[in-house]
Amino acid sequence: MTDLKTAPRYTVGAGWNALLPRRVPNEQLPKERRYHAIVVGGGYTGLAAARRLAELMPEKDIIVIEASEIGEGSSARNSGFLSPSAIEPRPNAYGSAEDDANRKTRIVLAGLDWLRAVVEEHKINCDWDETAPRIVAAATRQGERWLLSSRQALERRNLRYLEHDAQGLRALLGTDYYQYGYETLTRAFVQPAALIRGLADTLSSNVTVLEHRAVEAVEGSGPFKVRTPRAEFVADKVFIANNAHARALGLLADRMIVVYTYAGLTPELEDDELGRMGSLPAWGVLPPTRMGTTMRKVGRRFLIRSSWSYEKEVNPQKVRSTLTRLFRRRFPQMRSYHLEHVWGGMTAITVNGGMYFGELRPGLYASVGCQGAGVLRGNIHGKLLAEMACGSQSPLLTDRLMLTGPDWIPPEPFRGIGAIARMTWEHWRAGREY
Repeated sequence: MTDLKTAPRYTVGAGWNALLPRRVPNEQLPKERRYHAIVVGGGYTGLAAARRLAELMPEKDIIVIEASEIGEGSSARNSGFLSPSAIEPRPNAYGSAEDDANRKTRIVLAGLDWLRAVVEEHKINCDWDETAPRIVAAATRQGERWLLSSRQALERRNLRYLEHDAQGLRALLGTDYYQYGYETLTRAFVQPAALIRGLADTLSSNVTVLEHRAVEAVEGSGPFKVRTPRAEFVADKVFIANNAHARALGLLADRMIVVYTYAGLTPELEDDELGRMGSLPAWGVLPPTRMGTTMRKVGRRFLIRSSWSYEKEVNPQKVRSTLTRLFRRRFPQMRSYHLEHVWGGMTAITVNGGMYFGELRPGLYASVGCQGAGVLRGNIHGKLLAEMACGSQSPLLTDRLMLTGPDWIPPEPFRGIGAIARMTWEHWRAGREY
């Protein structure tokens, strides 16, 4: 199990970060100990909150405290898809499931627009790509039925798409594994380690980023005391943006679990190998079900992401074997299946798909529970959380406040039994989509 009292750690470095020049983390303790705001967590949510706070209060000092280092945390370990899709729409006191889906779509599209604007303004070199096709592809009849349902949801929200039959997918991807898919036309891809590093490096001068410094406790109530090893900081406001590690601070421990997923990245491929993966230089494929396999052709490399584990990492060699087998199954024509980098990444999952967003108590704000879609959702939620804390109002913030939060999860051992049973069933249900 994950030790809720320790800082987040991974056994293997992030493959995306390994492709970049070495970056020296900022570990030097600042002389200043008193801040207007402390942000706990240097991922997409935390950096977005810090950026927006600095814009709204340029005269105030802000510090972001990150337990690991920028580029090695969970934010750099995803597949680099920026997918503007509504996660698990459901009815609530504010309207129907369709109302909920429309709110979530507006929020995530705003996240894409704001992130694009930040990347363009600061010229962040993160391989931003809105031209490569993002395809949701099915390998089974059941998968096709799932795609039909999700395609209809796109139509209701006026999101454009292109359909591809088996022959079209074979030409695009170089494999006959899939029989139907659709390509969403609102999409983007990034190199996630480059993106998160760029976001951290372009914060304004009134924001300090401190790395390799785990927050051990948040005490008091305006001003708050934030304890770390060998240093204590004080702030009027605190923003919790460390996802499932909020549990280590005694916050929302009965609302989230940790699920690890795993990715492998090949070395740069020769031209003939790249040609066996279709004619395009880049593409991305998502499965129609949660326990399916994700793939990217990117930068002369191939990425495959699949498999899962509950609350702790699987042995890297076992992960490598699984990912290699799934790679071979989809592309039997390749000469080599070597994966240069294999790594895991954790995500915070809630039982009903709802994120926590809001004020836990006066001056203590949190946005956690990303559901594995943290790039866009985390980005916009951090921005909105900062605006909420500053007293700003907007239709988008109203949309966010009308969404359902996370449901209660029973304690162990019932939590683990239920989570593993659910994931095992979804894995079986995925079939060839896995």
